[in-house]
Amino acid sequence: MRIKLARNRSKKHSLHLLTSNPGYNYHNRKSQGGSELIMYQANLIQELNNILPPRKKWVSLGEKSRRKNSSNNEFLTSNDKNFYSLLKTIKLYERNKSQDSWFLNLKSLITEIQNTVSENNYRLSKPILFPELKGSLLLNKDNECRPICLFSFKDRIILSLTNKFLTQLFDDKFQDSSYAFRVKKREKSIISHHHCIEDILEYKKNNNGKKLFVVECDMMKFFDTISHEIVKSKFNDLIILSQKQFPEINLNFAKTIFNDYLDIYCFNYDCPKKTDNHYWNSYRIPNGFFGWIGNNDLSKHYDDFTKHRIGIPQGGALSGLIANIVLNDTDIQMKNYDIFYSRFCDDMIIIGNSVKECCKSKDQYMATLNELKLFPHPFKDDLQLINFDSDDNIYYNEFWKGKSKGPFQWGEVENLNFPWIGFVGYEINYNGEIRIRKKSFKKELKKQKVIVTEIKNAVAVGMRKPKGTVTESAINRLIGMSVGRVGIENFEEVSTDLCWKNGFRLLTINKHSLRQIKQFDRNRSKEYYKLLKDVKKVEDLNIDIPERETIKYNKPFSYYYQILERSKNKPN
Repeated sequence: MRIKLARNRSKKHSLHLLTSNPGYNYHNRKSQGGSELIMYQANLIQELNNILPPRKKWVSLGEKSRRKNSSNNEFLTSNDKNFYSLLKTIKLYERNKSQDSWFLNLKSLITEIQNTVSENNYRLSKPILFPELKGSLLLNKDNECRPICLFSFKDRIILSLTNKFLTQLFDDKFQDSSYAFRVKKREKSIISHHHCIEDILEYKKNNNGKKLFVVECDMMKFFDTISHEIVKSKFNDLIILSQKQFPEINLNFAKTIFNDYLDIYCFNYDCPKKTDNHYWNSYRIPNGFFGWIGNNDLSKHYDDFTKHRIGIPQGGALSGLIANIVLNDTDIQMKNYDIFYSRFCDDMIIIGNSVKECCKSKDQYMATLNELKLFPHPFKDDLQLINFDSDDNIYYNEFWKGKSKGPFQWGEVENLNFPWIGFVGYEINYNGEIRIRKKSFKKELKKQKVIVTEIKNAVAVGMRKPKGTVTESAINRLIGMSVGRVGIENFEEVSTDLCWKNGFRLLTINKHSLRQIKQFDRNRSKEYYKLLKDVKKVEDLNIDIPERETIKYNKPFSYYYQILERSKNKPN
């Protein structure tokens, strides 16, 4: 929590340094809008300050400590560097038997939590509901939001520990086809969406030359429609198995917290309604609402949904584990079919060389979802995935709109097949070439624009730094977001920062990925030079500005070099 806070404050501080505009002074909480969220953030900061040292007291890491113990001697991420710096500081104060108030408070909190677990007397408090906009804020139109649950400081610690404990306890009871929220490792790293894509490519390679059929499925409002009764039933089954496996372990506290997590929140009772103007006005979201399943859909599973508790906390530590607990049934059922099946949270894909087998497995999947009272997006078959114009030319517009589709044949478009499949942010064609999924592609372009617009708006009034400082701040944020914190001195080293590049490390050079990556570079340059031009108009500083070194932000910092060109030299 402290490291995340440091990262967020660093972003706000970089803007604050560029402008005297009070709206960007993060020390002034009034500038951040009026709502219960402000009080929540203030309390969280105070709690962290009470038990951790101030930033200026953190111990610096040595040269060796700033690098991973790996063959390529790569640097730690900035988050990891801060984490180990803070940990090293705490250990130093522990060795010195410090009497600093923060250190004594930290020891007291640890003892308190340990006693809480052993006495099994802790109860979670209701979370704050933060409305996260889906898309941009619209005027005079409805604004759909996601209900993000924000738990208190101590609750977050308890929930995090409980989640880690239960995830490790249950993980061997989950299937290999599940890739999200796991502790299972492959090649010394926890399995992720990258391994999922690698397995799809391997299956494609092993079935080269054969006809392949695909089914894709996504859920409607997944976390908001999970039945509490079903969760508790599946959870209790796993607890019974685990207690037999580990009779020496006391599971009472974990059971209490898990059930409490469900009892303090459900979507259909605890979410503010669209008519709650006070709530929406406090977050400055006109015509806001939390989207849900329509009554016609609900009636498929519930005679009267008001008599049931439906929907679990989004943003809570246990929700990912709950997804695996609920959908483990579907994973088990899919083992009975001669197909490739993969699930990442509530997204799944089926691939097989028999359309009949794909249909049977899809029907079983749907039947299991029905038993679990879940709501997949309506399926489109191959005839619904294409359009014809007046001249009988074929278009694939409907294919890209469909969230659940298939079975369809994965192959050359000339044969009325569908050349692409999409999963976990990637798209793969029948030749095994990978590109970025359209939604992910557009999201990255939008982030570039958001960063530049934010800086431009900040310095429009009260700019207190020279133009070069403003634009340099922008390009450094754009580069850090895209390919990590690379500079002229280290651009050839592996960057492990939390950046876009490392979320798409499987991309290789082909005409599709090349076109997308070059578009990223063009758009980033366009936004940067647009800012360079606009900042000239607002610069009016009566100070002597020293001559600045001109830095060319070209190839070493580009998406193309960092993602595609360097991949040529990666070991197989």
